[in-house]
Amino acid sequence: MNHDITRDRKIEEDENYEGKYPELREILFPETDSMLYSILNSLNNNIANFYAYMKFKDYISENSLDMELLQRSMSIHRDFSALFLHTKEELVFVYPELLEKAEKLLFKGEAGTDIMKYTSKMCKIITDYKMTLYREGYLPDLKTQLLLANI
Repeated sequence: MNHDITRDRKIEEDENYEGKYPELREILFPETDSMLYSILNSLNNNIANFYAYMKFKDYISENSLDMELLQRSMSIHRDFSALFLHTKEELVFVYPELLEKAEKLLFKGEAGTDIMKYTSKMCKIITDYKMTLYREGYLPDLKTQLLLANI
């Protein structure tokens, strides 16, 4: 009850808001840089886990391996889709072939292919896409920063 009263007072204080849902005006939009880094962090983590499961596939039961690889593949697909949709507008005129290849793989897929081959192919395109993002200045080149820090 007390929370509703304070919320109503805030609404009354700011009468200039003309939106349909007054409680949504307090939500701050995330900064795109931090969103991009969180997507990349999740993507890199899922790719590393996918390759770890691929490396130790002989030591894991087939049922649990299939489940884990499917989860990692779906996570990689989700994260790369988010990264692609977040950055493709600026890159469409610079790298149209790479974007076309990535879009075809992401949204059309390849029916009847092995999930391991499909995800490995997607990881190769992701590597190319991340290099493109570095070249275009979306991401800082950490190697250069480390070299400058050592000098």
